[in-house]
Amino acid sequence: MSQRDNTNSGILYKNTDDWKIIQQGKLNIEGDEQRIIGVSRKNKDGQPMVELYRAIGTLKKNEDKQSEKSPNAKGVVNKVMDKGAMTISAWKETSEAGNPYTSLKVREFSSDSSYSDPNSERNVLHKEETEDEIDW
Repeated sequence: MSQRDNTNSGILYKNTDDWKIIQQGKLNIEGDEQRIIGVSRKNKDGQPMVELYRAIGTLKKNEDKQSEKSPNAKGVVNKVMDKGAMTISAWKETSEAGNPYTSLKVREFSSDSSYSDPNSERNVLHKEETEDEIDW
């Protein structure tokens, strides 16, 4: 029995978990700016966490369907080239206007989990004006 080749294919399905997008912003990693979102969810042990996702493409309704076999939507997907792991640290902050946000800093991965440079330049993941709060 031969297995189906799933190269360059995937599936989107309805999310049945209690996930909620609570933040959006940008993160610069080694000069490459990424659009990211923060999703509030629980880990496998039921503990609250924020998972970061980066934008890899877009889909828009196909307004020019030629037949029933034509795709319902079309878009563009950026090639994602991961270059290994880095560590990320986050700080709760408040802007001069009183708006809460989270600043982020990434650095090369190491076994040293301490972070002693809280005043260095950080990337900002803006918090939407909602009642949701990151629990850390």
